[in-house]
Amino acid sequence: MTDFTENLHSGTYLAFEVDPQISRETGTVASGQDLVVGQLVMLSGGNLVAHDGALNTAGDVVSEVEGIMFDAVDATGGAVSGAVYTKRLSTVKDDDLTYPTESTAGGEKAACIASMAANNIIVR
Repeated sequence: MTDFTENLHSGTYLAFEVDPQISRETGTVASGQDLVVGQLVMLSGGNLVAHDGALNTAGDVVSEVEGIMFDAVDATGGAVSGAVYTKRLSTVKDDDLTYPTESTAGGEKAACIASMAANNIIVR
């Protein structure tokens, strides 16, 4: 028997959003990035990149979570514009999100969840 792994479909991580025209934004994914549906992203030089999870001494993320990728975007061959991501006013499924890797000290996931809460993205 062959096992298959199916990637998440567009927006699968969403449990609820107020209105797509209010909850979502578009941006440019930086060259070299290969982002999956549900990937937490931040801005770097005005472009979307996978969130790095870097924390300051207070345990907060250094760069706020800009949003969550609605679609998978492969920008390994160059920057991709028009990428859709969830920015605000949504409830999302924790198990369908791709967080930064936790360090030995931990706290990255909790700090990212707190950052998203500031934009009224609630993780369940």
